[in-house]
Amino acid sequence: MRTSKPLLRSLFLGAALLSACATAPRPRPESSQRVPDSAPDKVAGQRAAAGLHLEEEDDRWGFTTARELRQKKEPKKAPAPGPAAAPPPLDPNQPADPGAQ
Repeated sequence: MRTSKPLLRSLFLGAALLSACATAPRPRPESSQRVPDSAPDKVAGQRAAAGLHLEEEDDRWGFTTARELRQKKEPKKAPAPGPAAAPPPLDPNQPADPGAQ
C-alpha cells in the first residue's frame, strides 16, 4: 500500500497542530496577596457602593439612632473563663484512696 503525499502532509500538519495545542499553559506571574477585609470594612464598602445614598435613608427612617440605642441597652459580655486547671499527676506509689491505708 502506497501513501500519497497529500495524505502524509495532512497527517504531519495534524500532528504538529495537536502537539502545539497539547502543551501546558504558561504560568502566570503571581500577584500580591490581598489581606481580607474585616466585617465593618465589608459593610461600609457595600453601603457606599453604587451611589444608593443609604446614609440618607438611614437618617430618614432612624436606623442609626435605633442601632445606637440597641448598643447602649445591651451590656458588654464578659470574656469567657479559660480552661480549668488540670489536676496534679498521680503518684503510682500512693494508693488511690487515702483512707484505705
